[in-house]
Amino acid sequence: MLKHRIIMALILGGLFILLLWLDTFASRGWPVGGAGGMGGVPYSTPPGLFVALGCLVIIPLGLREMRALLARENVIISMRVTVVAATLCMVWPWLEQVSESIQQRHDAPAAQAGELSPAEKQTQKQIEASPWYHVARWFRSVKPHYLVPTILALSLVAAVIQHSRNHRVDGAMANAGGTLLAIVYLGVLPGFFLPICMTHSAWMVLAIVGVVKAADVGAYFTGKAVGRHKLIPWLSPGKTVEGFVGGLALSAVVGAAIAAALKNSNWGGNGAIDQARWADVSMAVALTVGGLSGIVLGAVGQLGDLLESLLKRDAGVKDSGALPGFGGVLDVLDSPLLAAPVAYWLLKLVLRPVTL
Repeated sequence: MLKHRIIMALILGGLFILLLWLDTFASRGWPVGGAGGMGGVPYSTPPGLFVALGCLVIIPLGLREMRALLARENVIISMRVTVVAATLCMVWPWLEQVSESIQQRHDAPAAQAGELSPAEKQTQKQIEASPWYHVARWFRSVKPHYLVPTILALSLVAAVIQHSRNHRVDGAMANAGGTLLAIVYLGVLPGFFLPICMTHSAWMVLAIVGVVKAADVGAYFTGKAVGRHKLIPWLSPGKTVEGFVGGLALSAVVGAAIAAALKNSNWGGNGAIDQARWADVSMAVALTVGGLSGIVLGAVGQLGDLLESLLKRDAGVKDSGALPGFGGVLDVLDSPLLAAPVAYWLLKLVLRPVTL
């Protein structure tokens, strides 16, 4: 079991890193691209595009497992409704952010007094050649705000209509609730990773997932070695208090190491250079903030693991799917998904430029 888990972890980890590298490489210099453009194209792709494409592959797989779990409790959800709604909930806020970014970059020179320089005119032409500029113009003219709440409301109505086709009233609330659960869990939550790509680069997503998974690894091995006291025996008999603490300790170490790397290394970043944010911060402060952030993300990640255990217990199954070494797609995603919104707000509100 452990051997299969390690092998599958290496495969999935390698594919994940490749995806993040592609995202970072293709988005260099967004929105005008690097020197000479990408392969002769004078513009780059928006940060987060390849991450979004990867999510578009994973979301239907996760929804399929979620549908199977809910079906064991006689809760029926529509794959068509949930896949479309979850996809839109994930990508729409990111598309709004992409449109705002490229529009601001295009309009910035014109906002300054004086005639545009030849270099500024060339930059504007490159931006106008990008298909993303036309997307931004459409967003600016249509202003499709509040789409995510609209999608959730329409999904709720669609779930009720689908249930009523069977001329039944029992189970209507359960089916509607199951539909919203699937959309939020596998649409709204992963969508928080995309704006992180826009403001910190895709490598920050790797750092977040690394911290969260460090808690899983630390909890597993600590629990195996010295675990004595059950954490929540009625929910997850294999988890121990000692394992929980060990997971937090390892996530704190990884978080501190990432903070040190951000301070000492230039990660570049799409739209923000994290090194510049921490240039005037002492190493002690950076390590403290990184360690505490690691503890928070590790704790939330383990909570996500317990949440998925609750769903599986309710459905009466041990694994959500048949992924070798892990159980299922949901078993892999459970901790990063719940940590995604917490990481987003940590980066936005807490890990801002400081001068301590």
